Amino acid sequence: MVRAFFTVLFLVLSAGRLAGSPDTLCVLDPAQMPASWLPSEDVKKGLNPAPWSKSEAKDAKYAIKTGLDEMISYFQQKPSAIKNIGADSIEALLQVTYSSANEPEFDTKVRDAARDILTTLIKPYLKLSPASVKCSDFERVLPLAIFAHRLYPANDTRTEIVTKRTNAAYRSCDSLEDAMGNDFEKILANKQARPKVLLELYIWALWFIEAELFPDIELPAETQEFAPRLWKYFQNYQLAEPDEFKDDHFDEGFIAIADLAPHIAHIVTGTHRFPLYVEDYPGLYHWHRENFYSVLEVGELDLFASVVDTLRQYGCTAENDIQVRDGSRFLLKIFHKGKDRWMAYRQEGETDANIDDYGLIHYPWTSVLGVRVRKLEQPRPGTIGGIVRRWLPPPP
Repeated sequence: MVRAFFTVLFLVLSAGRLAGSPDTLCVLDPAQMPASWLPSEDVKKGLNPAPWSKSEAKDAKYAIKTGLDEMISYFQQKPSAIKNIGADSIEALLQVTYSSANEPEFDTKVRDAARDILTTLIKPYLKLSPASVKCSDFERVLPLAIFAHRLYPANDTRTEIVTKRTNAAYRSCDSLEDAMGNDFEKILANKQARPKVLLELYIWALWFIEAELFPDIELPAETQEFAPRLWKYFQNYQLAEPDEFKDDHFDEGFIAIADLAPHIAHIVTGTHRFPLYVEDYPGLYHWHRENFYSVLEVGELDLFASVVDTLRQYGCTAENDIQVRDGSRFLLKIFHKGKDRWMAYRQEGETDANIDDYGLIHYPWTSVLGVRVRKLEQPRPGTIGGIVRRWLPPPP
């Protein structure tokens, strides 16, 4: 079975190269894809076989700009959303600049808006003395310290203060488990832990990797060991297929896996700043390819956008890959159906009355990532990519 899978993988690699993409596993011709990667006949009827056009590329840029403006305006008009969402309100903006192929003015606008949000979130902690910081503050101040290092000028006193608060918060904890607020050893001992629980560990892995770049954030050595352990866990995790669930790809169990799978890729790519290689985790690539059209058919905007986002991290684009092309068109169709507003989207059961701030922001946040063009960063020493390449196979 394993040998058969890698045979298919080799054939797909050859197909990608024949399709004009020598450095990636990207496939433009459906005849060169395994049958299991292709859409059902019903889904196929709604797909456009034409090449990706210049007008569509221009439309995607417009949709990205609109999504960014939606998020910035929402935070400006509803400041309470910043507190409700926390550090993710910064990340929601910044991710569109990772592996940036944007105009410099665009990235400057994003960073300025993110810095304003950081200043709002960090303000309460600037008034606290280190002695008054508690262990329960650690999960809130650690990402703020990381963002302060990234967004404030060198030697900014706010960075120094929030870093000291972060260090004090950790020192007040009895253990790493206490700091993280979970029993991660017990979770990792379960070979098939629930996706929701694993997503909590995934967030900590991202923070611990990035904190390693800033020596003044004083964390124990075991935090540097956490992400490699979690990655090894995921490499042995069974990413379930739709036929393993009662309601196939519409089953909540499969949807939970479909939410987890794209997030796994964030660990080794620095939330999609650095390239993703099939050799990093062959099963992850296989799962995205096999289930691409199943997730499309589920129809949840942010869920599907994340799957498209992952394929782009392998170097695939709407020009050189049929799935990325189909995915980009599907996302743009939803955007225009909402009268050119990502935040107009509602999945089944959602209304204006019951959707929360995070839910609203998550639609433009993930969607702009699904359609954005990128220029992948290189995993050099002193970067997140450089850190993860210490415990991953070297790039092919």
